[in-house]
Amino acid sequence: MELRATLSEAAAARLKGILNSLTSPRHQSTPGGGAAPLTDPATGQKVPFDQRRGLAFEAFLEGLDPDALPVHGGNGTTLVITMDLADLLAGIGVGVLPDGGKISATQVRRLSCTAKMVPAVLGGESEVLDQGRAKRLFTGPQILAMGIRDKTCRAEGCLVPAKWCEAHHFTLSWLHGGRTDTKDGKLLCSWHHHRAHDDAYDMTLMANGDVRFRKRT
Repeated sequence: MELRATLSEAAAARLKGILNSLTSPRHQSTPGGGAAPLTDPATGQKVPFDQRRGLAFEAFLEGLDPDALPVHGGNGTTLVITMDLADLLAGIGVGVLPDGGKISATQVRRLSCTAKMVPAVLGGESEVLDQGRAKRLFTGPQILAMGIRDKTCRAEGCLVPAKWCEAHHFTLSWLHGGRTDTKDGKLLCSWHHHRAHDDAYDMTLMANGDVRFRKRT
């Protein structure tokens, strides 16, 4: 999707400041760390600046608190994604957005960590069997407690501050029945949160509580 907008000088300056803070080299703790990494760890190639700006804008949007936004259509910013449950649990297939757009199962799993989602469970003939209530995952107080505990992203060697991180169910995702407890939560920067839901990477819990990412061969 290509996004173009006309903003006031004040709004444009504020948006540029936010994006600059997320793309600044001073905030890159490791190659591939942070919301908009300087290099792609999979290839070692430098990420183009316009692509980094796009990643930063995504991180900014996903970091917004849905409860702080105006109600729209009676449901706040609830995100409805329609997808076959078996495909979602298996990590295959695509999820369909309200406008007909499609996203991968990996993206659905990652968004489920931070967004309010209404699961529309489909049967074999794609009929709606059950539509659950919106599920809030880690609460503000829980994330605050994890931030005090972790200080930074828990990926090995990553120093992105906790305030820029997202809460991730480490042992078992809520899609598979995991509990939303702080003891099982790990704060990960946007980059490493993407890797946590990428089947091309393995995660290992280290003795000190950090998470080691390794690309599968």
